[in-house]
This record gives sequence, C-alpha cells and structure tokens, in this order.
Amino acid sequence: MFDKLLELLQHVWASLLPFVVLAPYEQGVQLRLGKFKRVLAEPGFYWCLPFNFDVVLKDNVVTRTSRLTGLSTTTSDGHSIAFEAVVTWSISDVRKALLEINDLDDAIADTCAGVLGTELSNNEWNAIWHGDATENLTKICRKRGFKWGVEISSVQLVGV
Repeated sequence: MFDKLLELLQHVWASLLPFVVLAPYEQGVQLRLGKFKRVLAEPGFYWCLPFNFDVVLKDNVVTRTSRLTGLSTTTSDGHSIAFEAVVTWSISDVRKALLEINDLDDAIADTCAGVLGTELSNNEWNAIWHGDATENLTKICRKRGFKWGVEISSVQLVGV
C-alpha cells in the first residue's frame, strides 16, 4: 500500500522539477511535447518545463564493453569454430543512440555478430589462429557502428 503511494509521490515530484542535472559521464536529448528540442552534450544544470512538457532522455557515453557469446562459423578450409567476441564501444552521437535505436546492446550485437561470422568464414583456420584475420574486424564493425551513433574502438576474439 505505502509502496504505491511513495511511487506516486516520486513520479509527481519528478514531473514538477523544472531542471535536470547531467553527470560528467552522461549526455542527453531534450524533447518538448514529444519533438526533439536539443542535445545536452555537456555535464551540468539544464532548465526544462515541468509537468512532462519537456522530457530528458540521457545515457552513459563513456567507454563500455559488450560480450557476444555463442558465435560460430565455418572457415574457408572447412574448420568449424566457436568463439566469443568482446566489443569495446562508446556513444558518439547521443541523438541517434537515444532516438533511433530501442536497445544499444542489441544494436552492437547485431552490428558485429554477422560481420564477425562472415569475415571469419572467408579466412582459413591458420590465419584466424595466428591473429592475421582479426585485424580487419574492428575496422568493419566501426564503420557499421557509426550508423547507430556508436563508435566501436576494438573487437577482440575470445576462446576461439
């Protein structure tokens, strides 16, 4: 009973606040009546209209890692391999990342998983084993990540 009351009071209080504060590791976008108004790119204090006329969506823009598990492919010389990948990334365009994508982790996984399988299947086992085939993976994933407002800084294969 009291949980619902406290939740309601918290929601009302949040909708009455005429400002938002962004931490040093955050960026955001401000929407007014559902339409994009501006990017909040710097940490600090920002005014906004109360009663949910303005909504601020924010996210962490510092470097993060995502682990892609359960990946497999067959090399060009017929070896079946199973592997995992660790993708290091950060948000480069907060507007795209918050307004054009539902889930950033899914976008990273979709961007990289298909590319990794395709690229590794075009190589022979020895090239993968010695690391020669993995140099190009980061470059290809980075190019695809910019479409979603994400900068991919590295892709590493784990447990090949």
